[in-house]
Amino acid sequence: MFKLPEGMERVWLMRARGMREVEIAEALGISRQAVNKALRDARMKLFEAFLGLAEVFSWEIARVNAEKGFMVARGRCPDKTVRVYVLYFPGKGVRAFFGENLPDYVLEHAVEVGIIRKPDRKELIKALES
Repeated sequence: MFKLPEGMERVWLMRARGMREVEIAEALGISRQAVNKALRDARMKLFEAFLGLAEVFSWEIARVNAEKGFMVARGRCPDKTVRVYVLYFPGKGVRAFFGENLPDYVLEHAVEVGIIRKPDRKELIKALES
């Protein structure tokens, strides 16, 4: 299972929640340059993880947003083509969901990282797709 290193994940999550780089640096007692490097590396690792999953499972990628930690793709399940929503969950790693029936914890996570403002499935799908 793919997971970001703990320190990098902390920086990525703080940024995903809307903190500016300088605020993250102050909160963690590190330089802004260290924050910038951690964010750049986190985005690269997430992007590579999403691309790797798409390649392994032959998914057609529609959208990748490594800053917010998600990918939207199209895949086969088992005999029909469906939307695949892949999200990165801090502490847990990457998880994939087939179709629009996303569990409540996905909605809560999407609110936490600023993809949507309130837990609403239709809003989440719209935000992921646009």
